[in-house]
Amino acid sequence: MIKKTLYISFAVIAVLILLSIFFKKRDDIKFSPIPIKRYEITLMSIDTNRIGEELHRLYEEFPLFLEGADLDDLNNQRQISDFVRDPRSKDLLDDILEKYPDLNFLESALGESLARFNRSFGREIIPTIYTYISYLDYDNRVIFMDSVLVIAIDMYLGVDNEHYNSVAIPMYMRMRLDEPFISVDGMRAVAHYELEKTPQPLQNLLDHLILHGKVAYFLEQMLPKTDLAIRFGYTPEQLVWAKKNEKTVWAYLVGEKLLYEQNAFKYRAFVSESPTVQMFPGSPGRIGHYLGYRIVKKYMENTGKTLPELLTETDSQEILKLSNYRP
Repeated sequence: MIKKTLYISFAVIAVLILLSIFFKKRDDIKFSPIPIKRYEITLMSIDTNRIGEELHRLYEEFPLFLEGADLDDLNNQRQISDFVRDPRSKDLLDDILEKYPDLNFLESALGESLARFNRSFGREIIPTIYTYISYLDYDNRVIFMDSVLVIAIDMYLGVDNEHYNSVAIPMYMRMRLDEPFISVDGMRAVAHYELEKTPQPLQNLLDHLILHGKVAYFLEQMLPKTDLAIRFGYTPEQLVWAKKNEKTVWAYLVGEKLLYEQNAFKYRAFVSESPTVQMFPGSPGRIGHYLGYRIVKKYMENTGKTLPELLTETDSQEILKLSNYRP
């Protein structure tokens, strides 16, 4: 009997080992880091005493930033020269170089995520990636345009960077202005670019929940090694709150008949930037994003749809129905 039990135990262990190897292999993906062109370093190193000649040289390497500009126009030359000489620009560059002397980590992270995208969508995109100084443009931290990914590297200097005081970025938003969030924001920009190819209806709260749920699920597939809290821009404590109170928040939305509400004023607290949702003390802002993610995740588990099929499905009610979502 003991001998038989041992055989069974060894068999179970062997199966578990094989399964772990299988799933590990399934998640492995071949990728190459994507080189990042650092416009901020090259721009800030030009000789402003030879600004015309320098701008033509700069254009050869970074046409994206100078496209359409008359490089011989004295006003254009003066504007760029003023930017380079501005002490604030120099301070920003100093902080950037101190925090990011190289971007090897980001070149690898984006290379892997984009390889996952290419495998999921059956096509290849290898964008040219640039970093630059945006002068603290929070709303446009990352822009993706099919073959180009542009990152405002001055927007990822860390929560305590003093430059963010000058533009009054709230502390609950500053927490996302750091290294772990660059690749997340990069792939989020890719997700929105893909979603815009199939216009998504945004007529009520459910539509917003599903849209944000699609983005969150996309990020999960592209960045499986990144912590869930980071992908949502939550603290670990906020993520715990979201998991613990998912059922309560959903019951509130259903009970107050908010799912199909079309007046954004009545539901925006659940999907817009805020430190918390007022009627739920201790909650993270954008708690609706988490509910949308949970709905979409159940939908994908139940239907076996592919990621491209998810992004092109525009019927939010159908997604909710097939998800069989019951937190």
